[in-house]
Amino acid sequence: MGHRGGESRDQAVLFPVMLDELVEEDAMARVIDAWVDALDLRALGFGKAQARRLGRPPYDPADLLKLYLCGYLGGIRSSRALERECRRNVECMWLLGRLAPDHKTIADFRRHNGEALMASCAAFVQFVRHQGLVGGTVVAIDGSKVQAVASRKAVGKAGDLEREQQQLAREAAHYLEQLEAADRQEERGGPSTGAVKRALKRCRERQDEVGAEVARLANSKATSSVLTEPQARAMKSLYGAPGYNLQTAVDTDSHLIVHHEVCNDTSDAGQLMPMAQGAAQVLGTQPEVVADAGYANGEQLQALQETGMTSYVAPSHTPNNQGDGTLYDKTMFRYDASQDCFTCPANKILRRKQVCRQDKLVLYAAAPDDCGRCAQKGKCTVSSRRLVSRHWYEEAVRANAARVAAAPHMMALRRQSVEHPFGTIKQQILRNARLLLRGLKGARAELSLAVMVYNLKRVVHMIGSQKLTQALRA
Repeated sequence: MGHRGGESRDQAVLFPVMLDELVEEDAMARVIDAWVDALDLRALGFGKAQARRLGRPPYDPADLLKLYLCGYLGGIRSSRALERECRRNVECMWLLGRLAPDHKTIADFRRHNGEALMASCAAFVQFVRHQGLVGGTVVAIDGSKVQAVASRKAVGKAGDLEREQQQLAREAAHYLEQLEAADRQEERGGPSTGAVKRALKRCRERQDEVGAEVARLANSKATSSVLTEPQARAMKSLYGAPGYNLQTAVDTDSHLIVHHEVCNDTSDAGQLMPMAQGAAQVLGTQPEVVADAGYANGEQLQALQETGMTSYVAPSHTPNNQGDGTLYDKTMFRYDASQDCFTCPANKILRRKQVCRQDKLVLYAAAPDDCGRCAQKGKCTVSSRRLVSRHWYEEAVRANAARVAAAPHMMALRRQSVEHPFGTIKQQILRNARLLLRGLKGARAELSLAVMVYNLKRVVHMIGSQKLTQALRA
């Protein structure tokens, strides 16, 4: 027997009369269509939402938003790839009514509507909250690094930039000498002089760029810079490649991302309070906040405590790094707030020595004679005397640590809430690829689309596409 055969390519065929018959009733395209139709694009700030009376009519931003959501749903983010989808993807044809905008129109929509895309994410969260799908009692906060457009080769260290600056100065001086020699020989306007002038212009432009980066590094105390994308930062978790920090606040009941932000901080230490406040504003309540040790910042914990929100942030353990790890831990020293001093296990007093304003610490030191005569010194320190530090916000740090110790299940709740959204966004939507738009503005636009697609998929998984479509059409 032969293989099963298909129809001849030359045979005339009759497709269904309506394009709608080719799209299944529970297709995600119908959810996207209902969601975008429910948006007030003009109020959200989308460009060209109000059609012009004169000139060639623009594409409706609703159609372009539908195209992007459909594309990101399938991991298609390139404007040229989306242009091709308009001509071969039945669901894209159905969404856009067979419109086929060119790739520049598609790219410009994403580039110019970053703030509106973030507002659309917030609008969807409000919709699902009013549908009763968001618990809002506990939010898990976490961050993940996403690779920027710039490559690792664009990262320059301060020393490398200074050496390049010196080299450019020598090149500029050499070009000036050539021009002076040409002037003395009265060869102005010759082809060689024109080439030298153009080279000198490029050299001075590069000098300005490098000089600006050297000055910025000096002011920010940073150690490296991304020359082709100044707002990106070299991220250790990306093996030194430039990237951005995607911060999310996830509702632990529904696993929906209720708030997100994109920054270029290489650390999460300063993001706890902003993300918690953003989530509280979206939810209209003050939820409990759970995060990992990367957010264990005393100042942030204190600020969060003053707002009335309860935190469960994994403590950042800083063991005594002297000796072989068996020395007395700081917790074995008793603090007396009335006397502002510590008492060691041998009942000796450690008094205030100095204040470290940069690290927001107060150092306390024992008397050298006390440590020298102490029988327990070998278990306490290898130095001449023991030092103990106390954070400015020690009370908030200790209170948070006590809550975490009393509720260990909160850390498990954090892991099962925040890891899945990042896995979906980075593997299924971004396809582990770098971003396509440069700068914080471009990163926010791209990641807002990714977060919106994740939330749409999550709600469909919770209640089904047809029920969600009906709720959006209501």
